[in-house]
Amino acid sequence: MSSSTVLSYFVERSPHSYANHREYALANGYRHEVVDASEGPRGPQVQALHKYEALLEALLRVEEGHFVLLLTENAAIVDPAPLANLMNEREYLLVSTSSALPQTDVQIWRSSTCSRATVHDLVKQCKLGGTPFPGEAEVLAAHAFQPWHSLVNGMCPVMHTGPNVDPRWSLAPTFAISIDKSTHSPVEMGIVPDFRNALFRHVNHCKQRGKRFFSFADSRAESQGTRSSFNPGKSIAFVTLYTPEIAAYGRIAERNFREYCDRHGHTLYVHREIPPEVGLRGTGNWLKPWLLHAYLNDHDWIVWLDADVLFTDMARRIEPLLERRDRLLARDVGQWPFNSGVMGFRKTEANASMLYGLMQRIAGLADRSTVYAGNGDQFHFINALNEHGLLAEAEILNPMIINTPWFLRRPDSFVVHYLGMWTEMRALMMDRDERERIAGTEKSDGDLALSVEHTL
Repeated sequence: MSSSTVLSYFVERSPHSYANHREYALANGYRHEVVDASEGPRGPQVQALHKYEALLEALLRVEEGHFVLLLTENAAIVDPAPLANLMNEREYLLVSTSSALPQTDVQIWRSSTCSRATVHDLVKQCKLGGTPFPGEAEVLAAHAFQPWHSLVNGMCPVMHTGPNVDPRWSLAPTFAISIDKSTHSPVEMGIVPDFRNALFRHVNHCKQRGKRFFSFADSRAESQGTRSSFNPGKSIAFVTLYTPEIAAYGRIAERNFREYCDRHGHTLYVHREIPPEVGLRGTGNWLKPWLLHAYLNDHDWIVWLDADVLFTDMARRIEPLLERRDRLLARDVGQWPFNSGVMGFRKTEANASMLYGLMQRIAGLADRSTVYAGNGDQFHFINALNEHGLLAEAEILNPMIINTPWFLRRPDSFVVHYLGMWTEMRALMMDRDERERIAGTEKSDGDLALSVEHTL
């Protein structure tokens, strides 16, 4: 077998990416080199130029036939197969994943006259001062590449992943994964380092211990039937619902909600299936007005919590946010006035009437088969509040105060919403955050322990 090098090119410091690349190199007896560009320019053209100059220099230093695996901080090895198993007679291996262009995070090159000439051409295409730079993927696309689903010796060479992507790589033989920013929700967020750290730490942990990916049994609350009530009769009550399909994270949320309510003396209602007495077919999100209305008369306040929400500051009381208001709402990061993942309603005739009317509206919908059918429950809550004159923009809170999207989380965040994520990825992030909260630790990249054997 030809000798090989793993070349990690890092624009951002990422300890779990580094550990993954290093472990793969050690497992196969490969040399590991790191180019730390984390303090360098952020322009995509300059970064691409630096990257391919580093690759070309590496190919020029080694003997003919030597393989160089080029990885960025957004790539991780899943199945540590030898590079020779993937290369066969190829000069290089480029793979497209979620688009028609090749991804740029995982590349394998054989040191040869042909491949060195190809990389030299990439360098020329990235040089400054010429024609407008089309993008790194566009430059790579001028050379041969294959789609991700074209297997090599029974293995997918590279599969894309992200917060809102089905992690098929956890089940199918896959050499490497690449975090793809185009599949995030919302796509404007780009790549979130906190997600990358959580995912790659999980991959490394499972590989080292021989564990199944996305198994979080230790973080799940014990099921207690289809519904439960905790601390009945309190002034403030919280209600949530999750069905068996999302129990992987719903149980994490339930345990978190119960801890908060026990600590502060609030009632908690948990529904683990759609209540059959409602007589409504559809996904669980459509049940919100029924459950809110059902419990409103028994409490001064009823607060809805989606099952992908966590209290991240257990010491903070919710009462200050309820003073001098009749509704608790927080702005959505999209075009909606507010996000329906966390909503609170004071016991008033106006709120009861609005919820009752909304029940009738939702019962009459032709399609409730998915969370987002007919624009989702959020759209109908907004319309109902507007029609009853109950939606005042000035009364809607900043999402940094409550119902904070996970990708905007700060150390002082109160209630965090893990929106826009695939089931396994939600469970991953919620499990990680709960474990760190319970342990009293804070998320941190820490220092990237770069054992740099060669740096341009």
